Amino acid sequence: MDISRRSLLAGGVVCTGTFAGCLDFTAGEGAQGPEGVPDTLACADDGFVRLEPPIEEAVADRSAVADGVSVELSAEGTSETYGNSMRLAFRNAGEEDVRTYGEEAYALQRRTEEGWMEVRGSTAGEAVELPDEEESLSPNSSYNWNLTLREDVLAETLSGLELGVCPALGPGPHRFVYWGLLDGPPVGVEFQLVG
Repeated sequence: MDISRRSLLAGGVVCTGTFAGCLDFTAGEGAQGPEGVPDTLACADDGFVRLEPPIEEAVADRSAVADGVSVELSAEGTSETYGNSMRLAFRNAGEEDVRTYGEEAYALQRRTEEGWMEVRGSTAGEAVELPDEEESLSPNSSYNWNLTLREDVLAETLSGLELGVCPALGPGPHRFVYWGLLDGPPVGVEFQLVG
């Protein structure tokens, strides 16, 4: 039987290891949002209310000191492809506990001409409350994330909240910011999202 790659794709057949060079049928179209550094992140959905994390001071690059204790934010790389997972860790590198707002106190932002903007927002037509319960992160302990860079997955990253991503993710500069450090600045790491 003589089957071409083109006929497989046209017929919607899922490729197996038998067909070298087949495209991933489930990969979809990739990042559909604006490329590069857009003017702003505009959303046509009137019910979408963008998250506004309490980032009021300059974001420290990868490490900071919180009440005399060193903390570190690390990422697996500085570039990641749409749909793939990005692993990050926020670690207490000191010898005392640090006070935090927990593992969900982070922002996923896109660089725009207006500044950094959170990509996620409420789909319920009103602002939502972000994590505000204090906890302690002991020495050598960490918060770990394995974020799949796809809209449907990122919409489920805050427990109990109906979120969405609007507009769709697009290729360009992004950053992950852990803002939940009580006695220190927010800590961030930038990365390029590749379509």
